Amino acid sequence: MNRVMRHSISACALGVGLAMAVNAMAGPDTDKELLDVLLKKGTITRSEYDELLKTTEDEVGVSTHGGRLRFKSADAEFEVGGRLMVDTAIFDNNDDLHNGSEIRRARLFMSGEVYDNWKFKLQTDFAGNEVTLKDAYIRYTGLEYADITVGNFKEPWSLEELTSSKYITFMERALPVEAFAPSRRLGIGGHSHSDGGLNWTAGYGVFGDSVNADNNDGSNEGSGTAVRLTMAPIAEKGRVVHFGGYGEWRSPTDSEVRYRARPEAHIANERLVDTGTINNVDHTVKWGLEAAAVMGPFSLQGEYMRVDNDVNGGDDPTFSGWYAYGSWFLTGEPRAYKTSSGTFDRVKPKSIVGKGGIGAWELGTRFSSIDLNDAGITGGKEQDLTIGLNWYATPTIRFMANYIKVMDLTDPQNVTDDSEPNIFEMRAQIDF
Repeated sequence: MNRVMRHSISACALGVGLAMAVNAMAGPDTDKELLDVLLKKGTITRSEYDELLKTTEDEVGVSTHGGRLRFKSADAEFEVGGRLMVDTAIFDNNDDLHNGSEIRRARLFMSGEVYDNWKFKLQTDFAGNEVTLKDAYIRYTGLEYADITVGNFKEPWSLEELTSSKYITFMERALPVEAFAPSRRLGIGGHSHSDGGLNWTAGYGVFGDSVNADNNDGSNEGSGTAVRLTMAPIAEKGRVVHFGGYGEWRSPTDSEVRYRARPEAHIANERLVDTGTINNVDHTVKWGLEAAAVMGPFSLQGEYMRVDNDVNGGDDPTFSGWYAYGSWFLTGEPRAYKTSSGTFDRVKPKSIVGKGGIGAWELGTRFSSIDLNDAGITGGKEQDLTIGLNWYATPTIRFMANYIKVMDLTDPQNVTDDSEPNIFEMRAQIDF
């Protein structure tokens, strides 16, 4: 290589190095794009291009765009992050529920992509002085019509359950969601979606038990299959119409099932409705319907859920529940909808506290109901009214306040019980 070429490559390498440094601070890497421009303009030759491209492929870009730490190279990209939620609650008019505070969630995760089509995520939660594994999966995205996931992840079931706890409107999910949603289990599943048109999604899979389940006592692991279908014929910023349905067939672990729910306050040390353990269950069928709409700063959302239990040698109890709620952003922001998953996403305030703004303010009202009485099972009935106020100080920092009134309660321990508590709870939340 002659002296002129060496000087040319050195100068270009310096320019690429400076560009990489800027890109690492400003956002995604564009080193190849920069080299493409230099080649097109004739600033560098093809041999110089190949030499510099080889050099940049070995570089690792670092970014904190969006508040998360990201690393990117030619063959891999990954990020680390987490969430912290600190709660407190006050209970009135029920001697079984006690005031308190807790770390509701304290999660760390690492996720990324290697060789273009292979993704992964590993997430653990340290709340409650315990370490529990949440998401732990490998995903292949190279197929034309579906992404395939293997590991511990959420079954495709319920809009409210699949929307991240970072983005749900109220501090806790509604009564029937807590009681019936299967949440995370070990399995293999697929996910397909359309780009445009009806904006449909299809999730499906076969699942065993949760990775956190204790099956060391010799019991047989449960198994089942689940599917969720959604469509959003209108899906624009500030305008969304969403419909969906889902179902699960399952053979439960040790032929036992149990359904129960806290009064929409996780600090509550008692479940006000609880079927207790139901034995000799051959299989269960869970299904539900969901709908949501966004009209500028206003939104509506609701779901109906039902569980049919097939009991060997006995009656077959059926349980059900539903919820409906509305929210209004006083500052004008709309709820964000993600068409690829058929769920709601991060709210981005029009102004940010700390940069001269007041953040986003949201009011919400929810009514939820659950009935766990049927076929000789007295699990109780409950209806809750929740009023919530959310303050999104930044896109990743939120403060929440919920007032919950248990309006109607038939307690499984005392079917005439009228101890219907008032609950006031607050949360400080950050994700990174």
